[in-house]
Amino acid sequence: MIEKRNALTYREVQNLSEEIFKNFLNSDLTMYESYMVYMPIKNETDTYLLIDYLLNTGKQVSVPYIDKKNKLVPVLIEKNTVYKKDTFGINIPEQIQIVSPDLLDVIFVPGVAFDISGNRVGYGRGYYDAFLKDLHCITCAWCYDFQIIDKIPDVSPADVRIKRFL
Repeated sequence: MIEKRNALTYREVQNLSEEIFKNFLNSDLTMYESYMVYMPIKNETDTYLLIDYLLNTGKQVSVPYIDKKNKLVPVLIEKNTVYKKDTFGINIPEQIQIVSPDLLDVIFVPGVAFDISGNRVGYGRGYYDAFLKDLHCITCAWCYDFQIIDKIPDVSPADVRIKRFL
């Protein structure tokens, strides 16, 4: 799955990401106020179009940040946010302002693969599963169609299911 994603050209990533963004615009997910959106790396679907749209329509947007306790927390971004790279090579805000997870309406979750039941294969560190386990917001996979498969084998009880797909 990662090899297939990595083989995509820049133009393919942009075209496929624009299709996913159009699906978002045609969904009920646009009606919410507070979103957490991952920052893409390694040919993941490009979320910058989504982030720009949300910020330009007055929505609250946060991105994931791994804190000093090695926990994922949402941090606020704005139109004028200045970014730096974290240890994973992911863009994070230079100024960290943590957002209460309970205030999030929608969380767009990255992953390597998802199945039609909402199970997810991440990158193996468990950050999202630990973060999502007690939240009651909408979780949504922002992913390529080829990342959605029929069944993920060996799902752990600690794995948190995704509620929606775009």
